[in-house]
Amino acid sequence: MDIKQLQYLCALERERHFGRAAQACCITQPTLSMRIKQLEDELGLVLVRRGKQFEGFTPEGERVLAGARNLLSQYGNLKLEVEAMKGSLTGTVRLGLVPLSCMDLNPILALLRRRYPGLSFEINDMTADAILQGLENNSLDIGGGFFEPEVLARLNSLALPEQGVRVAFGAAWRERIPLQPTPLDLAQLPLCLPKTGMYFRHYLERVFDLQGVRLQPMLASNSVYRLMRAVHSGLGCALIPAGSALFTELPGVESRPLALPAMSRLGALVMRGDSQASVLARGFFDVAKECWQPSGSAHTNDEAVL
Repeated sequence: MDIKQLQYLCALERERHFGRAAQACCITQPTLSMRIKQLEDELGLVLVRRGKQFEGFTPEGERVLAGARNLLSQYGNLKLEVEAMKGSLTGTVRLGLVPLSCMDLNPILALLRRRYPGLSFEINDMTADAILQGLENNSLDIGGGFFEPEVLARLNSLALPEQGVRVAFGAAWRERIPLQPTPLDLAQLPLCLPKTGMYFRHYLERVFDLQGVRLQPMLASNSVYRLMRAVHSGLGCALIPAGSALFTELPGVESRPLALPAMSRLGALVMRGDSQASVLARGFFDVAKECWQPSGSAHTNDEAVL
């Protein structure tokens, strides 16, 4: 068994296709298939279910995959640790963000790049559940979004201050929205909201229901950008978490705070809370605390390496 075989196996899991996995590993498909078959022969186990195409992994294959992910994570982290000892760091920080969390991470990315020009970043729009899964299987270094307090208790987290909700609107709706609007004030307005199934949409529906207002959006999207562009074009008014830079970037768009009870989930930046947190993740947290340390509420289990 060697590290390349484990990398090929994990690539097959990601791509779910032999050809795409081979392409991602910069090898030919026959080579990838042969190396995985060699691994199966060495272990004496069938790891991959094969038909005319890839059909998934056997139960034994799933268990080997879990071990392979951990070994590759440790292998990659060891290489990063060695680079950090020499005062340099290269690699890609993999981030998963809930789109509606409205986190502006650009100051953190800029400071990291100034210190370590060899760093790059990959940002993925994901649900909170997918982020937690990505941290668990080491496919992500950092997550950002809304999380339950009990979830944050088992992770390293950097909490955002409670910013509330704002209603964004254009000039056409200015006269119909009070300076301190309530759900009742918005009941008859065309609303642009997050899609059904998103936590923030569920939160809005719950608090509006308590005040006898049923939310019936004119437009729904999982993208803050699309919601705000709809507001900018005059289609309607949007309800989004406070803090979005788009409030100031779209001329003619105004916003006012909406008086609502606090969300049960907390906005936070998160990484793994155990020894498998990558050097990149710990370094990212260190710089994040420099850039914005909200309310002094950082919860970390170890010191950053960088």
